[in-house]
Amino acid sequence: MGVVKKNALEDPDDKYMVSNLKSNIVITLRDPQYIKEFLQKQSLYTKTKFFDLLKMVAGTGLVAAEGDTWKRHRKIVSNSFHYEFLKENAPMIQETAQEFFGKVKPEEMKDYKVISKIQEITGEIVGKIFFGKHLNSYSFEGKPLTLALADIMNEVSMIAKSPLTLLLGMNVFKVPGLEKTQKFVKKVEAFRKICYDMIQDRKLQKSSQDNNDLLASLLRTQSSEDPESRYSDEDIVNEFVTFFVAGMDTTGHVIGMALYNLTQHREKYWEELKEEREKIYNSQGKITADALQKMDVLHCFLKETLRFHTPGPSSFIRNSTEDHVLHDLKVKKGEHLRADFFFLFHNPKYFKNPHEFNIDRWREKDLKMDPYVFTPFSAGPRNCIGQHLSIMEAKIIISEFLNKFEFKLKEGYVLKMTARFLYEPEDELIFELVERK
Repeated sequence: MGVVKKNALEDPDDKYMVSNLKSNIVITLRDPQYIKEFLQKQSLYTKTKFFDLLKMVAGTGLVAAEGDTWKRHRKIVSNSFHYEFLKENAPMIQETAQEFFGKVKPEEMKDYKVISKIQEITGEIVGKIFFGKHLNSYSFEGKPLTLALADIMNEVSMIAKSPLTLLLGMNVFKVPGLEKTQKFVKKVEAFRKICYDMIQDRKLQKSSQDNNDLLASLLRTQSSEDPESRYSDEDIVNEFVTFFVAGMDTTGHVIGMALYNLTQHREKYWEELKEEREKIYNSQGKITADALQKMDVLHCFLKETLRFHTPGPSSFIRNSTEDHVLHDLKVKKGEHLRADFFFLFHNPKYFKNPHEFNIDRWREKDLKMDPYVFTPFSAGPRNCIGQHLSIMEAKIIISEFLNKFEFKLKEGYVLKMTARFLYEPEDELIFELVERK
């Protein structure tokens, strides 16, 4: 990522970069016009083999689905996952954050693993939005369902990175005697069965239609006269896993990095954020989505965090399905493409002093920018359906954290970023906490 930052400084007008992934040509797009067409013309591309392993766990949820299946699912989920639905969940998000921060143990205060702990909160929130408060009555291998799924996704990451998987691909699961992969397959099957059981239990509840969670909304589609508007039980399980993975990791990362940036720029922003929080957030009692929208200072702080420490520095690599022209670039069938968001986020052509953390850049009244320069939630038809939820969670969790704790970076900690599945700290981000009186 350091090389990308250097490229942006030395050649801000760079339009694309061509490299290779084994024998495949990879075109990395770095100009807003190319990125715009690439994100808008998703019918010309398919996911690469990387997604085969993810599909073992998440099936064909929104992230992995293609073509007509994706269009149908996106339409159905969009009808259920609308803004009014999210607004109704603001008090639940607040209660969940208060509950988790209220349970921080004294021994955790000196070595608080910020991102990991906050991901427990965001995972719980996604689970409750999907399955409602009944989520906590289910467990898997002695753990809450959300933590169990987090463990499974960590195993996915480790298997995907193993030399044998890189060499054999999905055939690694056909090799006899590999106990680790065989155990993983059985674990995934058992976890998905628990999810199916939860759906069946909900169907048996007489009051299931009155629930206000995503599961109830998707179950209601099963009685639609239009077959194209129905979600099967398998579809619902796939979406739960997809929503959980997308909602827990990235949102937890953004919140953690926002708090880190506050430790680095406390003198400049602390009082302003505190004043806004007291005036808007703490005067509400139970918070509302409308009040959160008025928290402009925190919103700018989050936008700058998303620019400076974006968890998704590029789009997933996509495979071209036919010869075509992207703006003025000739693309051949079989070539790989991806959008380089990180290059744009650190480009002095679009952001003055891009290596400086400065929320004022988002407060300029006359700020004019190509909408495809800053796309932390991607853009086009396959943009992140959960982006409004993510920002709402971030504002609530950060506000509750600041109300509850005084905090500072663990003495001696030095931030080093690395690119794993996300662009994230190489070493666990550690805070020292003191509870406010």
